[in-house]
Amino acid sequence: MFDFLSNINWLELLFAVPALIIALSFHELCHGLAATALGDDTPRLQGRISLNPLRHMDPVGTLMLFLFRFGWAKPVEVNPLNFKVSRKLGMALVALAGPLSNLLLALFSAYCMKFISSGLIPSNPYFLTFFNMLLLYNICFAAFNILPLPPLDGSKVVAAIVPENIADMLYGNTQLYMLLLVLFTTTGYVSKFMQPLVDWLYYFVSMLVF
Repeated sequence: MFDFLSNINWLELLFAVPALIIALSFHELCHGLAATALGDDTPRLQGRISLNPLRHMDPVGTLMLFLFRFGWAKPVEVNPLNFKVSRKLGMALVALAGPLSNLLLALFSAYCMKFISSGLIPSNPYFLTFFNMLLLYNICFAAFNILPLPPLDGSKVVAAIVPENIADMLYGNTQLYMLLLVLFTTTGYVSKFMQPLVDWLYYFVSMLVF
C-alpha cells in the first residue's frame, strides 16, 4: 500500500519544500509591495506584506504543486482605483513584480552557489543543494508566470497593451485557460513549451554571475 513512499527522494524533498515556499512567498510579497508603492494599501490591510508563508499559501494550490508540479498561492488582491498611475499600467507593474522577484531570488541563489564553490562561504553540500533547488524553482516560476494566459502575470501585461475589447475577451475565458493550464501542465506540454525560455533565463542569470 505504501510502496510509492520508497520511490520518493526524501533528501531532495527536504530541500524542495522550503525552496518552493520561499519562492512562492517572496513572489506574492513583491506583488503586494508593488501595489503599495503605486498607492494601493489593500495588500497591507490584508496582511500580505509579509514573508510569512501562511499568509500566502493556498491549501489546494500548495497540494497541487507538490502532487502535479502545478499549483498556486493566494492571489494578492489590489484595488487599481487607488493607483497613482493608470489602471492598466498599474496592473501590469504589479504583475511584473512577481516574475522579477523570482529572477532576483534566482540571481541571489546563483551568487550563493558561486561563493560556496569558490570557498568564500564554507563549503557545505546541503547548502549547495538548497540553493540549487531555489535557483531551479525561481527560474521555473519566472518563466511560467510570464506566459500570457490568464490568470498568470503575463496576461496582465498583455491586457495593458492590447485594446480594451481584446483584454475583456481574454479575461472573459479565465476559467477555461485555468483548466487548460492544469491539463497541459500535468501532461507535460507546458514544460516542453517553457524549456527554451527556462534555458534562456538560466543563461541570463549565469552571464550575470559567472
